[in-house]
Amino acid sequence: MKTKIPIDELISQVGRPYQMFNSDGTYQGCFYPVQFLYPDKPKYKLRSKNDDKNYWYGLSKIKKHCRQITPDQLQAGDIIVTRFKDELHIAVYLEYGKIIHVFKDHTLQIGRLKLFKDYQSFRVI
Repeated sequence: MKTKIPIDELISQVGRPYQMFNSDGTYQGCFYPVQFLYPDKPKYKLRSKNDDKNYWYGLSKIKKHCRQITPDQLQAGDIIVTRFKDELHIAVYLEYGKIIHVFKDHTLQIGRLKLFKDYQSFRVI
């Protein structure tokens, strides 16, 4: 059974500084919003830094615990996956075209989905 933290609790984290790793050494980075909402899902173990292997490995982990959906099916809490500057980037969909995400060296922030030209949408199962 999946545990999902209310989306309002994630929104209350806006402004939280970017952190590369969790206290147990697993990767956090842009996965933070997903890890916050779905704490019972396995953590992402960074295999390599900022390269193609990292992108495909991260995408495989998302696909293992989610099912792909179409953009018109997006609901609050769904996951957005994109490739940003040849790196995997993860965001959580809020509503009305808004997402919550964190970029390296920035804080957790609310942004617009249209920031991403190409993305895939997933729902946690």
